[in-house]
Amino acid sequence: MNSKLKKGLIFGAALIALIVLALRFFVEPPPPAVSIPPSVQLLESRLVGRKDGVRQWEILAQSVLQAGDSVTLTNLDEMVMFQNQEPYLNIDAETAVWNRKQDVLHLYEAIVRDNGEDGLYLESDLLVWEGAEETLNSPGPVFILWQGLEIRAAEMLLESQARLLYLRDDVQIRDGSMLWRMDRAVYDLDAELMDFYGNLLLEGEAGQSESE
Repeated sequence: MNSKLKKGLIFGAALIALIVLALRFFVEPPPPAVSIPPSVQLLESRLVGRKDGVRQWEILAQSVLQAGDSVTLTNLDEMVMFQNQEPYLNIDAETAVWNRKQDVLHLYEAIVRDNGEDGLYLESDLLVWEGAEETLNSPGPVFILWQGLEIRAAEMLLESQARLLYLRDDVQIRDGSMLWRMDRAVYDLDAELMDFYGNLLLEGEAGQSESE
């Protein structure tokens, strides 16, 4: 086989390969690239949540990880809730996750303290801040210490604007050996007063008594 024939065969094979590749490209276009949301991690950052330009809360955290609309904060140093630009609640939490688009903040293993002299101390496995409604709620049980009383409830809702904290569903208040059970209770953060509603059941060492 002479050199001209060899070159012709090589050229023909290359041309066929190019035609095949071109046909595959137009007939079967390559799949689109997978979009991976960018993530950014910041160290020792202060995150501020606002509504209509007004500060609602502020968190100082050692680690902040942002991925899309979700911001995860760990090693929290402090968190403060604001009302009328003034701090009124301090919160300690293990982890916080903020959805920027929905303006919803989840606080895990949270402890809440108000600024009163003999104020409120509250524990919850999960607190949820709804920025649009300006409410802080615990969908699960809460434990509260207030003026020497131990208080438990199945759920809690705090209305930030009204500064009222609602305890609902099997509210229990223990004072020494006495245990009060009721339907719900409302705590006024400004007045530092708690009101009780519904049927009251008193359980003590000597037995039980019920009052309306």
